[in-house]
Amino acid sequence: MNIIIERNSVCMGDDYLAPHARTYILNDDATYIDLFECLKNDNYLPTVSGNNVVWVLANEQYDCIFSYFTKTDKLSMGLTEKLLKNICKDSNKLKFKYYSSPQRWRDSIYRMYKNDEYTILKDGWGEEIKYCDFVMNL
Repeated sequence: MNIIIERNSVCMGDDYLAPHARTYILNDDATYIDLFECLKNDNYLPTVSGNNVVWVLANEQYDCIFSYFTKTDKLSMGLTEKLLKNICKDSNKLKFKYYSSPQRWRDSIYRMYKNDEYTILKDGWGEEIKYCDFVMNL
């Protein structure tokens, strides 16, 4: 399976260092955790000053396949479905969204739900919100 992955820029200089779009070839039974390990081994995500940013993997169907907190090196599972062939059945294109702080990722979650805390909790975002708060206080 071919996976095309792209990421946001972190600064103007980042655009000149290396292309942001890459293609990875993975087995048909690969999970998004396998993909993440490939990306880490390939140093795909840039190091950012302060090292307290969040990368969120998304596609056209899902706003958050998983989130990655760089300060704690924590991969936060966004989907219970882990097989890439099921996640990417409509498109093999994935994108990493860059959030310059856990606070910005937290704010983005609230915007997705128009600040409806009940639905945020009902849809399972409570732990993610708590973890953002935790990391912001480190």
